[in-house]
Amino acid sequence: MMKNREFQLKNVCLGLFAALLIVDHNSHAVDRPNVLFILADDLGYHDLGVTGSDLHQTPHIDRLASESVAFTQAYNAPTCSPTRAALLSGKNPATLGIVGHGGIRRMDGGGEFLASEEYTLAEALRDAGYATCHIGKWHVGNKGTSGPAEQGFEEVIASNEFCCPGSFFFPFRDPNKSGRLAERSAVPDLEDRQPGDHLTSCLGEEAVKFLKRQKDADRPFFLNLWYYAVHTPIQAQKDKVEKYRELIDDGAHHTNPHYAGLVEHLDDSVGSVLQALEDNGLADKTLVIFYSDNGGEVRQGITSNHPLRSGKTSLYEGGIRVPLFIRWPGVTRAGAACAEPVVGHDLYPTLLSVTGAAGDPRQNREMDGRDLSGLLRDPSAKLASRSLHWLRYGETFHYPSYRTDPIFGPSAAIRKGDWKMVERYPTPAGLQRKFELYQLVQDPSESVNLAESNPGKLMELRNDLVSWQRKINIPTYESLAWPAFEKVEESE
Repeated sequence: MMKNREFQLKNVCLGLFAALLIVDHNSHAVDRPNVLFILADDLGYHDLGVTGSDLHQTPHIDRLASESVAFTQAYNAPTCSPTRAALLSGKNPATLGIVGHGGIRRMDGGGEFLASEEYTLAEALRDAGYATCHIGKWHVGNKGTSGPAEQGFEEVIASNEFCCPGSFFFPFRDPNKSGRLAERSAVPDLEDRQPGDHLTSCLGEEAVKFLKRQKDADRPFFLNLWYYAVHTPIQAQKDKVEKYRELIDDGAHHTNPHYAGLVEHLDDSVGSVLQALEDNGLADKTLVIFYSDNGGEVRQGITSNHPLRSGKTSLYEGGIRVPLFIRWPGVTRAGAACAEPVVGHDLYPTLLSVTGAAGDPRQNREMDGRDLSGLLRDPSAKLASRSLHWLRYGETFHYPSYRTDPIFGPSAAIRKGDWKMVERYPTPAGLQRKFELYQLVQDPSESVNLAESNPGKLMELRNDLVSWQRKINIPTYESLAWPAFEKVEESE
């Protein structure tokens, strides 16, 4: 599907105009960096060796981190699709109307997460002259309407329409399922692989092929490598599972050998892609981002985000704080750390800044993200004061147990400075409204609720959160989510 042709032509012209301005200002052409954006799925903040895992071995990602600026307080949404929509649009998921794990303003699951009218990061870079390629997980819209090909990617490889693969092993489909679900979860484009091949390795191989094609290309590239790992199904090759089974220590926080093996598959694949940058003479010309879409899944013993509280789907730190490393050769300082709170929708305006892409004036005005390029140059710098906001009304389709779950149930959160407030929403099944207040520097585990002892700070954050909700004109929890929960109650 082509978007409005006049709209696209306008932005091509804007991109060319911006490039000419850069040339004129400096009296010579400025090399624009290639962009390699690696996104892991469900990788927790402490799932890497460099971030403190007591089991997982990740030498390749650890090395990348040592060569990058490491953002120690980086955030995303608590689940994958809202995060991905934010990354592509530069907007808070709630600004897009995404307050659950379903489509826009829906509470029953499924549907489009990212409206086709959004002028995406991929479209901005494509219209500025970048070759754009998406490999792997998408899960923000369906092919033909809001898939990667419709949202600015010239090449699309191994992208299904589901949250995860049917299997991580060839032929990458669930042998126990049939029909529509089996087809949606099957991963396409890899039919030439062999039994025993792992999907994570195959995605890396496809990325390597793309990079080889860029060696002598006359256009910079944007490679969006979004892995399915380490989302369920938790599947790793037997030798890796047995390796980690032998390495588990008594009292360790990470104790799942299958998950550890899957993390190693991810690390191996990332290593092969980074090596391909070197082998093809692209490393010094390429800005590399490594990120995770949300916190690690702690249910069913999959992983641990210790000492952060809780995990995926929760608005506690374990659900939304994630690893983020950015390497920009010639700009970032190896081994630097930045403690400034940042969030996924900051990357869109940042990449516009570092590539010289003009983007679209309206999209740029409506973005919630901030340009982080100043932090890449000076990690000790500060962004202008702001609050970070999250809304999660819950679901009746993906997570029906949230009606009664006091940890993972519907909630909102705000971080302002070093303070964070979590508002727990009520449900017809008996959950009560509750306010929690934490001082994150002193209490990163969110173990001491200061709401009663700091009523002034609690009121300040409550007012900020309400003001933001009114500003973005989002339906209230009571008008959108509560009726959906009541409907489930009545049907039982």
